[in-house]
Order: sequence, then structure tokens, then C-alpha cells
Amino acid sequence: MQNHSRKTVEIGLTEALSTGVPDKPIFKLPKKFTLLAASALLCWAAFGLPQSAKAEVLGQQMADNSSFSALTSFAQQIGAETPKSATVKSGSQFDELRSFAQSIGASQPVSIKEQPKLAEAQTLMELLSGKDSAPSAAPAAPAAKGKKSAPVEAHFIGSKACATCHAPLIAEFSKTLMGKIGGAQKGKFECENCHGPGSAHVSAGGGRGVGGILSFGADDPRSAEEKNGICLACHTRGERTYWAGSVHETRGLACVNCHSVMKSVSRKHNLKTVVEAETCYQCHKIQRAQVQYSSHMPIREGKITCTNCHNPHGSITEKLIREASVNDNCYKCHAEKRGPMLFEHTPVRENCLNCHTPHGSNYENLLVVARPRLCHQCHTTGHSGGFGSATAGPNAAAMLQNGCSNCHSAIHGSNQPNGFFFFR
Repeated sequence: MQNHSRKTVEIGLTEALSTGVPDKPIFKLPKKFTLLAASALLCWAAFGLPQSAKAEVLGQQMADNSSFSALTSFAQQIGAETPKSATVKSGSQFDELRSFAQSIGASQPVSIKEQPKLAEAQTLMELLSGKDSAPSAAPAAPAAKGKKSAPVEAHFIGSKACATCHAPLIAEFSKTLMGKIGGAQKGKFECENCHGPGSAHVSAGGGRGVGGILSFGADDPRSAEEKNGICLACHTRGERTYWAGSVHETRGLACVNCHSVMKSVSRKHNLKTVVEAETCYQCHKIQRAQVQYSSHMPIREGKITCTNCHNPHGSITEKLIREASVNDNCYKCHAEKRGPMLFEHTPVRENCLNCHTPHGSNYENLLVVARPRLCHQCHTTGHSGGFGSATAGPNAAAMLQNGCSNCHSAIHGSNQPNGFFFFR
């Protein structure tokens, strides 16, 4: 089909160039080939080919396009002056043609880039109906919680000038770990290393935030990113490796929201509270309530703390857990559940959270629901004759005390040769 169409076009061109163009066009090109045809006309004009067959053949196809009509007439005008030679030389005609093409370029069809799309239309019906609507503005970026501080011309003046007004704070800081290190190694933790040059602050008479001083307080207008940048200048290794992109970092948490640098409050890590869990409870209110349930993680007793399971500075796993999976996290204390087992209970191997809730529960052993209802979430058929099934009566053995585990005691897996029912 394509060869036939090409042959028809070639025959029409040959007849048009040899005998002239008849009253009616011999062939008719679709609109999508008008740009290609215009390029052909320019080539004919440039190389001095016969002019009789140029505009008449395709003029009817381009009559509705003013840009191409103007370009065609201009090509005819300069083509008559072109010598009939196969040699093409750069001259004024090509310069004129180039400038003319640039002058009419603004009248070309508008790009569809600005046309409304599904996400930009006000409603789906408006998009389907084809009504013209102005493209919606690009979504505004989320407002920063703080603004970047303007640079202030200042220079370092030393910590002795700071002690003039802040002597009590410096005395408290000397009791912290950083203060002790700074006392042993002079110049390592000077005030201006974190708060910035203080000459402008002193010249202005002091005051919170005056002279471009960085106070790290809640009323400091700077963003958490700028405040954290001071701390991360030193604390980028170890547990802070995955801080960038972590949940706490993306939610705009600042280091000073959890840590108290200038005074020693906690036994370790310069936390804002004496008990580590209380620092986490500032935001995690639900976990605070769950720890108060009758069955709970021994956080209240001080046997474990939040960071035994979570790394608040970021991890490669969900929920900031320290290990590669939830089960690996649990196996650090419950090693007897790790296995491998000769007969494994599939939901146990999949995820401990299928049956247990990690922080606290009103049911024994941190179960999500009481037994036997927990087992009936998967095992709905039960035993033959209704014994131990989901429809068993209140006097069935599976409904008493520990439910199904009265018989299936090795519910986490069994290594016994006859333990495929997890009896022992």
C-alpha cells in the first residue's frame, strides 16, 4: 500500500514538472504532509528548479495556513532570481529566507504543553467536555517551618565575652559530656562553634537572636534543617547514618526537640527527660497508653527502653526498627522462638505481629485478641464433631483457660517427630 501511494505521488510530480499543472491537482496530500511539502518547495527555489510546478500543486493544501502561504510566496519571489545551478552558495537569499522564517515563527501553532490535563482540570466532566480552562498553577511547595537566616557580618571574639552574660549556662554546660571534653581539650567546644560568630551580638547589647546569633530555642525563626546542620557537622556517623530521609527528619524534627545540650538531665545521650521513654512520649501518646496496659513491654520497670528496638535517628526498615525484620527484632530477646523448627507454624514465621502487639495489650502475652478467638481467625473449621471448632460450646476443652494451646502447646513450632500438630 505504501509503495503504491509513493508511486502515485512520483507520477504526479513528473507530469506536473513536465507539462505544467492542470486545473485540478493530480494528487492530494493530507495535512500532516504540508510541512514536508513546504520544505520541498524551498529546495526547488534554492536549486533553481522549474517554478511552474511549485505553488500550484500544493497551494490549495496550504491555503488555510497563512504562515506557509507567506513562506511559499517568498520562496517563489527569491527562486526567480536564483541561478539555475546545482551549486549552492551561501548568499543574501538564504540570509533573507532565514530572517523571514524567524519573523513568521511566532505565528506557528501553539504547543499542547499548556493544554489542560486530567490533573489540571477542575472536574472530570469539564475535561471530557473539552471546555477551555486555564491550566491550574503548579502546586505550591510546603511552607517551611522556619526561614533561612540572613547572613550577618560578624567575627569570632572568644568564649570569654560570652561568659560576661551567660556564666550560669556555661557552668551547667561544663557538667555535660561535651563540656567535659571541651574542658580537657581547649577550643574543641567553644560557644561560637555552634552559635555562630558573636561580635555583632555583643555590639548590639545581647538578647535572644540579636546579631544573627543562633539560639536553638523554640522562638528561633530558623528552620529545623538549619539547626540540625550545626549538630550534623560532627554527629553524622554511627546511628545518625540514616538520618537523612528518615521519618523524624522528613517531619521537621530538630535535634533540640529530644536533646538538651546545655545541661545534663539524663544519664546518657543528653536527653530532655530523665527517663528515655518520656522523651519519646512527647509525640507518641498512643504508645504511652499501651505501655500502661496489664500486659506490656517492661518499659515501666526499666528493663528495656524504646531504643532497644528502635533507632530514632533512622534505619533501613519500617517503624525505625533496628533489625532487618520484625522477627529479627524480637529474636534478640526471644531466641528460643527463632528456630529452625522441624515443624514451623506459618504465621509465626511470617511476622510476630500477626498474633502479638509490640507495646502493650489487655490480653495475656501481648496478644492482639484473646484465645481461642485468635486461633479462629485462621482455623475456622475446627475439629470434627464440633470439638474445639468456632461453633463449639462453652464446655469444650478448646474454650477453657488457654484455649487451643491446652493441647497445641508448641504453637511457635515443634522439633518433635510427631509434632506436626504442635502438641509438644
